[in-house]
Amino acid sequence: MKLAMYDHKPTFVAPQNNQIWGVPITGYDSIDDILNDWQNFESKVLINISDKAIINDDRAEPLDPKKFEQPVTHPRQLPAIGFNYLDHMEEMSTARPKRPNVFNKFVSSLAGPTNAIHLSSDTVDWESELVIIIGNGGRNISREDAEDAIAGYMVGQDISDRTLQAIDGPSTQFDLGKSYRNYSPVGPYISTIADTDDIVSKQITTKINGEIMQQATVSQMIFDIQTLVSYISGVIELYPGDLIFTGTPSGTGVGRDPQVFLKSGDVFTSEIDGLGMIETKVN
Repeated sequence: MKLAMYDHKPTFVAPQNNQIWGVPITGYDSIDDILNDWQNFESKVLINISDKAIINDDRAEPLDPKKFEQPVTHPRQLPAIGFNYLDHMEEMSTARPKRPNVFNKFVSSLAGPTNAIHLSSDTVDWESELVIIIGNGGRNISREDAEDAIAGYMVGQDISDRTLQAIDGPSTQFDLGKSYRNYSPVGPYISTIADTDDIVSKQITTKINGEIMQQATVSQMIFDIQTLVSYISGVIELYPGDLIFTGTPSGTGVGRDPQVFLKSGDVFTSEIDGLGMIETKVN
Protein backbone atom coordinates (compact mmCIF):
# COMPACT_ATOMS: atom_id res chain seq x y z
CA MET A 1 0.00 0.00 0.00
CA LYS A 2 1.11 3.56 -0.71
CA LEU A 3 0.42 6.54 1.56
CA ALA A 4 0.57 10.11 0.27
CA MET A 5 -0.21 13.62 1.37
CA TYR A 6 -2.54 15.07 -1.26
CA ASP A 7 -4.68 18.19 -1.01
CA HIS A 8 -3.40 18.48 2.60
CA LYS A 9 -4.92 15.12 3.52
CA PRO A 10 -3.38 11.69 4.12
CA THR A 11 -4.43 9.53 1.20
CA PHE A 12 -4.31 5.89 0.14
CA VAL A 13 -2.76 5.67 -3.33
CA ALA A 14 -3.10 2.92 -5.94
CA PRO A 15 -1.74 2.92 -9.51
CA GLN A 16 -3.66 1.38 -12.40
CA ASN A 17 -2.99 1.63 -16.15
CA ASN A 18 -0.77 4.74 -15.95
CA GLN A 19 -3.26 6.48 -13.68
CA ILE A 20 -2.92 7.00 -9.93
CA TRP A 21 -6.07 6.78 -7.82
CA GLY A 22 -6.54 8.07 -4.31
CA VAL A 23 -8.93 7.73 -1.37
CA PRO A 24 -8.61 9.98 1.72
CA ILE A 25 -7.61 8.27 4.97
CA THR A 26 -10.09 9.05 7.73
CA GLY A 27 -9.24 9.47 11.40
CA TYR A 28 -5.82 11.05 10.87
CA ASP A 29 -4.73 14.59 9.97
CA SER A 30 -1.39 13.67 8.41
CA ILE A 31 1.01 10.83 7.67
CA ASP A 32 3.00 12.02 10.68
CA ASP A 33 -0.05 11.21 12.82
CA ILE A 34 -0.29 7.79 11.19
CA LEU A 35 3.38 7.02 11.87
CA ASN A 36 2.98 8.00 15.51
CA ASP A 37 0.17 5.42 15.71
CA TRP A 38 1.84 2.95 13.36
CA GLN A 39 1.20 -0.27 15.26
CA ASN A 40 -2.55 0.38 15.49
CA PHE A 41 -2.77 1.69 11.94
CA GLU A 42 -0.94 -1.32 10.55
CA SER A 43 -3.02 -3.89 12.44
CA LYS A 44 -6.45 -2.23 12.25
CA VAL A 45 -6.46 -0.20 9.02
CA LEU A 46 -3.82 -1.42 6.59
CA ILE A 47 -4.82 -5.04 7.05
CA ASN A 48 -8.17 -4.30 5.36
CA ILE A 49 -6.83 -2.19 2.46
CA SER A 50 -5.67 -3.25 -1.01
CA ASP A 51 -5.02 -1.52 -4.32
CA LYS A 52 -8.14 -3.15 -5.74
CA ALA A 53 -10.24 -1.89 -2.82
CA ILE A 54 -8.99 1.66 -3.38
CA ILE A 55 -9.60 1.64 -7.13
CA ASN A 56 -13.12 0.24 -6.63
CA ASP A 57 -13.97 2.65 -3.80
CA ASP A 58 -16.76 5.08 -4.72
CA ARG A 59 -14.65 7.90 -3.27
CA ALA A 60 -11.64 7.14 -5.48
CA GLU A 61 -10.43 10.06 -7.58
CA PRO A 62 -7.63 10.34 -10.16
CA LEU A 63 -4.61 12.15 -8.71
CA ASP A 64 -2.17 14.53 -10.37
CA PRO A 65 1.39 13.29 -9.63
CA LYS A 66 2.67 16.89 -9.66
CA LYS A 67 0.43 17.69 -6.68
CA PHE A 68 1.80 15.15 -4.21
CA GLU A 69 2.97 16.93 -1.06
CA GLN A 70 5.82 16.22 1.35
CA PRO A 71 4.79 12.89 2.92
CA VAL A 72 6.59 13.23 6.27
CA THR A 73 7.00 16.75 7.64
CA HIS A 74 8.12 16.38 11.28
CA PRO A 75 10.64 13.58 11.74
CA ARG A 76 12.82 13.99 14.81
CA GLN A 77 15.95 12.71 13.09
CA LEU A 78 17.45 12.28 9.62
CA PRO A 79 20.42 9.91 9.97
CA ALA A 80 22.17 9.34 6.65
CA ILE A 81 24.80 6.95 5.34
CA GLY A 82 27.93 7.89 3.43
CA PHE A 83 29.96 5.58 1.20
CA ASN A 84 27.44 2.74 1.06
CA TYR A 85 27.98 1.74 -2.58
CA LEU A 86 31.37 0.34 -3.52
CA ASP A 87 31.56 2.08 -6.91
CA HIS A 88 30.81 5.44 -5.27
CA MET A 89 33.58 4.89 -2.75
CA GLU A 90 35.98 4.14 -5.58
CA GLU A 91 35.04 7.31 -7.47
CA MET A 92 35.58 9.26 -4.22
CA SER A 93 38.93 7.47 -3.57
CA THR A 94 37.65 6.31 -0.18
CA ALA A 95 38.56 3.06 1.58
CA ARG A 96 35.75 0.55 2.12
CA PRO A 97 34.24 1.22 5.57
CA LYS A 98 34.26 -1.44 8.27
CA ARG A 99 30.91 -0.22 9.60
CA PRO A 100 28.22 2.20 8.35
CA ASN A 101 29.43 5.78 7.98
CA VAL A 102 26.64 7.74 9.66
CA PHE A 103 26.12 11.49 9.46
CA ASN A 104 23.14 13.77 10.07
CA LYS A 105 20.98 15.80 7.72
CA PHE A 106 19.08 18.53 9.54
CA VAL A 107 15.29 18.40 9.55
CA SER A 108 14.95 21.98 8.23
CA SER A 109 16.43 20.80 4.90
CA LEU A 110 13.43 18.53 4.15
CA ALA A 111 11.29 19.25 1.11
CA GLY A 112 8.59 17.61 -0.96
CA PRO A 113 8.68 15.62 -4.19
CA THR A 114 8.29 18.62 -6.51
CA ASN A 115 11.15 20.72 -5.24
CA ALA A 116 13.15 23.83 -6.14
CA ILE A 117 16.50 25.04 -4.80
CA HIS A 118 18.79 28.04 -4.97
CA LEU A 119 22.41 26.96 -5.32
CA SER A 120 24.52 27.62 -2.23
CA SER A 121 27.74 27.51 -4.29
CA ASP A 122 28.99 26.47 -7.73
CA THR A 123 29.81 22.96 -6.45
CA VAL A 124 26.35 21.60 -5.56
CA ASP A 125 26.08 17.89 -6.36
CA TRP A 126 23.29 15.36 -6.89
CA GLU A 127 22.70 12.12 -4.99
CA SER A 128 19.65 9.84 -5.31
CA GLU A 129 18.91 7.49 -2.43
CA LEU A 130 16.49 4.97 -0.98
CA VAL A 131 14.95 6.40 2.20
CA ILE A 132 13.73 4.19 5.06
CA ILE A 133 10.74 5.43 7.11
CA ILE A 134 10.67 4.24 10.72
CA GLY A 135 7.32 3.04 12.05
CA ASN A 136 7.68 1.37 15.44
CA GLY A 137 11.24 2.45 16.19
CA GLY A 138 13.17 1.71 19.34
CA ARG A 139 16.70 1.13 20.63
CA ASN A 140 19.04 -1.80 20.09
CA ILE A 141 16.89 -3.29 17.35
CA SER A 142 18.34 -6.61 16.22
CA ARG A 143 19.03 -7.18 12.56
CA GLU A 144 16.38 -9.94 12.64
CA ASP A 145 13.77 -7.53 14.00
CA ALA A 146 14.72 -4.55 11.82
CA GLU A 147 11.86 -4.94 9.33
CA ASP A 148 9.34 -4.79 12.18
CA ALA A 149 10.59 -1.27 12.91
CA ILE A 150 10.17 -0.07 9.31
CA ALA A 151 6.96 1.51 8.01
CA GLY A 152 8.11 1.72 4.41
CA TYR A 153 10.33 3.36 1.81
CA MET A 154 10.55 6.54 -0.27
CA VAL A 155 12.74 8.14 -2.89
CA GLY A 156 15.14 10.78 -1.55
CA GLN A 157 17.71 13.25 -2.80
CA ASP A 158 20.79 14.10 -0.74
CA ILE A 159 21.81 17.38 -2.36
CA SER A 160 25.36 18.26 -1.35
CA ASP A 161 27.42 21.46 -1.32
CA ARG A 162 30.89 19.98 -1.85
CA THR A 163 32.67 23.26 -1.03
CA LEU A 164 31.13 23.60 2.43
CA GLN A 165 31.37 19.85 3.00
CA ALA A 166 35.18 20.04 2.78
CA ILE A 167 35.75 23.68 3.75
CA ASP A 168 38.42 22.92 6.39
CA GLY A 169 39.52 19.58 4.97
CA PRO A 170 37.75 16.43 3.74
CA SER A 171 34.32 15.92 5.35
CA THR A 172 34.83 18.66 7.95
CA GLN A 173 31.29 20.01 7.46
CA PHE A 174 29.49 16.92 6.19
CA ASP A 175 26.21 17.66 8.00
CA LEU A 176 25.93 21.34 7.12
CA GLY A 177 27.01 20.80 3.52
CA LYS A 178 23.96 18.59 3.00
CA SER A 179 21.41 20.63 4.90
CA TYR A 180 20.72 23.87 3.06
CA ARG A 181 17.08 24.76 2.49
CA ASN A 182 15.27 22.10 0.39
CA TYR A 183 18.45 19.97 0.09
CA SER A 184 16.63 16.85 1.38
CA PRO A 185 13.54 16.28 -0.78
CA VAL A 186 11.57 13.04 -0.30
CA GLY A 187 8.49 11.40 -1.76
CA PRO A 188 6.35 11.17 -3.73
CA TYR A 189 4.63 8.82 -1.26
CA ILE A 190 5.44 6.07 1.22
CA SER A 191 5.41 2.53 -0.13
CA THR A 192 4.73 0.39 2.92
CA ILE A 193 7.10 -2.46 3.65
CA ALA A 194 4.29 -4.99 3.06
CA ASP A 195 3.66 -3.41 -0.36
CA THR A 196 7.30 -3.52 -1.45
CA ASP A 197 8.36 -6.85 -2.88
CA ASP A 198 12.08 -7.61 -3.12
CA ILE A 199 13.33 -4.14 -2.26
CA VAL A 200 16.94 -5.11 -3.00
CA SER A 201 16.11 -5.62 -6.70
CA LYS A 202 14.81 -2.07 -7.13
CA GLN A 203 16.83 0.19 -9.42
CA ILE A 204 17.79 3.73 -8.45
CA THR A 205 18.13 6.16 -11.37
CA THR A 206 19.31 9.77 -11.41
CA LYS A 207 18.77 12.01 -14.42
CA ILE A 208 20.02 15.55 -14.97
CA ASN A 209 18.06 17.24 -17.75
CA GLY A 210 16.96 13.79 -18.91
CA GLU A 211 20.47 12.29 -19.07
CA ILE A 212 21.15 9.27 -16.85
CA MET A 213 23.90 10.05 -14.33
CA GLN A 214 23.44 7.33 -11.70
CA GLN A 215 21.96 3.85 -11.98
CA ALA A 216 22.29 0.95 -9.54
CA THR A 217 20.18 -1.57 -7.66
CA VAL A 218 19.62 -1.48 -3.91
CA SER A 219 21.37 -4.86 -3.70
CA GLN A 220 24.67 -3.07 -4.38
CA MET A 221 24.62 -1.40 -0.96
CA ILE A 222 27.56 -2.45 1.21
CA PHE A 223 25.46 -2.36 4.40
CA ASP A 224 21.91 -3.55 3.81
CA ILE A 225 18.70 -2.11 5.20
CA GLN A 226 18.52 -4.42 8.22
CA THR A 227 22.13 -3.74 9.16
CA LEU A 228 21.61 0.03 8.97
CA VAL A 229 18.53 0.02 11.22
CA SER A 230 20.22 -2.26 13.75
CA TYR A 231 23.53 -0.35 13.77
CA ILE A 232 21.99 3.12 14.10
CA SER A 233 19.51 2.03 16.79
CA GLY A 234 22.41 0.60 18.78
CA VAL A 235 23.49 4.18 19.45
CA ILE A 236 20.43 6.41 19.11
CA GLU A 237 16.76 5.71 19.68
CA LEU A 238 14.80 5.67 16.44
CA TYR A 239 11.41 7.36 16.64
CA PRO A 240 8.28 6.92 14.51
CA GLY A 241 8.67 9.05 11.39
CA ASP A 242 12.47 9.20 11.43
CA LEU A 243 13.97 8.96 7.95
CA ILE A 244 17.20 7.12 7.13
CA PHE A 245 18.97 8.11 3.90
CA THR A 246 20.79 4.92 2.87
CA GLY A 247 23.57 6.22 0.59
CA THR A 248 24.07 6.93 -3.09
CA PRO A 249 25.55 4.98 -6.03
CA SER A 250 28.43 6.12 -8.23
CA GLY A 251 27.90 8.80 -10.87
CA THR A 252 27.94 11.91 -8.69
CA GLY A 253 29.29 15.12 -10.16
CA VAL A 254 32.30 15.29 -7.84
CA GLY A 255 33.43 11.83 -8.95
CA ARG A 256 33.54 12.70 -12.65
CA ASP A 257 36.54 13.78 -14.70
CA PRO A 258 36.15 16.64 -15.25
CA GLN A 259 33.87 17.34 -12.30
CA VAL A 260 30.41 18.71 -13.11
CA PHE A 261 27.86 20.24 -10.76
CA LEU A 262 24.30 21.52 -10.80
CA LYS A 263 23.71 24.87 -12.47
CA SER A 264 20.79 27.25 -12.80
CA GLY A 265 18.05 25.81 -14.99
CA ASP A 266 18.93 22.15 -14.37
CA VAL A 267 16.26 19.57 -13.58
CA PHE A 268 17.37 16.75 -11.26
CA THR A 269 15.09 13.69 -11.10
CA SER A 270 15.40 10.59 -8.93
CA GLU A 271 13.39 7.42 -9.49
CA ILE A 272 13.27 4.01 -7.80
CA ASP A 273 11.38 1.15 -9.42
CA GLY A 274 7.92 0.90 -7.89
CA LEU A 275 8.53 3.74 -5.42
CA GLY A 276 7.94 6.68 -7.74
CA MET A 277 9.92 9.72 -8.87
CA ILE A 278 10.80 13.10 -7.35
CA GLU A 279 12.12 16.21 -9.07
CA THR A 280 14.24 19.19 -8.09
CA LYS A 281 14.49 22.28 -10.30
CA VAL A 282 17.51 24.54 -9.87
CA ASN A 283 16.57 28.22 -9.85
